[in-house]
Amino acid sequence: MTYLIQEISIYLFAAFLIGAVYGWVVRGIRSKHQIEGSVQQHETQLAQLQRENRALAERIEQLELIPESGAGEDWQDEYSLSVITDIEASTLTKLSAANIGSTKDLWKACDTEEAILDLATKVGVEDFAIQRWVSISQLLRVANIEADDAILLEATEIYTLQDLATQKPARLKEKLAKSNSRENILDAVPAEEKLQGWIEHAQHIVNLEADL
Repeated sequence: MTYLIQEISIYLFAAFLIGAVYGWVVRGIRSKHQIEGSVQQHETQLAQLQRENRALAERIEQLELIPESGAGEDWQDEYSLSVITDIEASTLTKLSAANIGSTKDLWKACDTEEAILDLATKVGVEDFAIQRWVSISQLLRVANIEADDAILLEATEIYTLQDLATQKPARLKEKLAKSNSRENILDAVPAEEKLQGWIEHAQHIVNLEADL
């Protein structure tokens, strides 16, 4: 009888140990899951904050590009690449696959001749076509310049913001009129007052970026 009691005691003690170990393991697993869940939640929150920070930085960058004279409430410096009408749909798809879906993506990605050549190879077009689209994309950063305006400027050999910034309104209007008579891009060439605004905003962007 004493032996039986001892054996039962041993079994009970073993059961207690097993239960204690099991409980410890369960608590550890639960704690681990809680920690993992907390870490995942914090990582999600951090990613959201990083996205918001990038968006805010981009907005600040855009606001800095607006001259003191203003640029119009509807001004933007980034457009869908589809506004450049001679980019074919198949090429737009290839550009998108290369993470280039906007005019801003394009001019930022093509800041060197090597980058232009590399992108031309990826999408299967001539490098001069990429360079042309980059020029138009850059010019679209200026307030009140629309896609057709930028296309006409490029056809008038105004390829960069620096080129535009050095123009004189009266002379620029003459050159645009001559190009437009040949290319028939605009119904009417903009007035000198509007061209003056283009030039001043281009100067503002060029000066701002020179200080960076």
